Amino acid sequence: MREYIIGKDDRGQRLDKYLKRRLPLAPSSFIYKMLRKKNITLRGKKADGSEKVAEGDSVILYLSDETIEKFSGPVEGGQAGAEAEEEARAFRLLQPVLGKDPVLYEDENILIVRKPAGVLSQKAAAGDLSMNEWLRGYLRQKAGPDGPGTQSAGFRPSVCNRLDRNTGGILLCARSLQGSRALSFVIRKRLIRKTYHMLVHGRITGPGRVEGSLIKDRDHNLVRATSKGTDADAAAAGQAAVTVYRPVRAGKNATLTEADLITGRSHQLRVHMASLGHPILFDPKYGDRERDLALLRSAGFRLPAGAGRAQLLWCVETAFPDRFDPDPEEDFPEEVLLPLRGRVFRSPEPDWWGRLLSEGTAEAPGRQGNGPEKDGREKYKTEKNKTEKYKTEKNIKEHKRQDHKRKVIIVTNGKKGNS
Repeated sequence: MREYIIGKDDRGQRLDKYLKRRLPLAPSSFIYKMLRKKNITLRGKKADGSEKVAEGDSVILYLSDETIEKFSGPVEGGQAGAEAEEEARAFRLLQPVLGKDPVLYEDENILIVRKPAGVLSQKAAAGDLSMNEWLRGYLRQKAGPDGPGTQSAGFRPSVCNRLDRNTGGILLCARSLQGSRALSFVIRKRLIRKTYHMLVHGRITGPGRVEGSLIKDRDHNLVRATSKGTDADAAAAGQAAVTVYRPVRAGKNATLTEADLITGRSHQLRVHMASLGHPILFDPKYGDRERDLALLRSAGFRLPAGAGRAQLLWCVETAFPDRFDPDPEEDFPEEVLLPLRGRVFRSPEPDWWGRLLSEGTAEAPGRQGNGPEKDGREKYKTEKNKTEKYKTEKNIKEHKRQDHKRKVIIVTNGKKGNS
């Protein structure tokens, strides 16, 4: 037999969900069977699993220690030690990449952080280091060796909204189960407004709206767009997607554009802007490499190290609503988000983006214009002048040769001659 007392972080969830976290390796059928047979009780009474647990409630498992350990999974020992080592390594390696003061907000339940482009939000393969591992390493480092561990049964702090590897900006993270439930609710209900900045090819002169469906090819991890009212069969197989965009600042060949995601689909902004003929600069999947290189040449700009592999897309703002108005039946711990009501968090895009909008001879950060590497535009002009000079000299020689054949003397000592 084993008794658990519901703590502050576990309150408000369904009993069956709590039991699944306590016994992650147990089949659901086993858990419901134990509830029916009263081998698991809540507050000393029989339960069916749908009850909401409250702080201080007693949950008793009338099971052998061997059965409980079997279904609890490896919470101690080698695997736990390996995970702790991985999280410490992620914090050590990724912290310099995140830069100074990456945490925008933090309380006991929620953490808001700035993710740089090029870092995964979540693992894609076993050996990856992502913001999830960084988050846990950060919390371990902050708590110290004697600090508290996981606050809730089976819960691990994690990222709640995912950004593509090559997209930078604001990430919402849950430190506690209550924080995870609260953030999951407002994200699912689309109560949080997220604003993105992106640098796209061409000039956008006014606001616009893109509406249609997105079809995902999971084999190749690519998405294609269908316009509203067209390709009905394909649209029915996809997900509805709506983007609202507006220009912020226009250059000669590119526009800094702001967008709101009315829906949040995979690769949505990247696909929508490409479908308009304004692909995001340096997008490896939906971009235009030739236009990328042409823009760099025309601007005489040298990218910062590693920048050419990441699309210029950034989540610059996340705004929480003034009120949440949850349905009484919703599993939503509203009190967790009360400190965030009406708050807006901002993380501007990198400064060097603006230099790509300039028609002039913008230089890479840290490089002087009179240094050993000449500006690309000036070099191009010099080569062009040499070519024009060569063409002019060639034309003069050709005219002289033709005139000589016709025995025409054009100018001789300042006097006109006759044939």
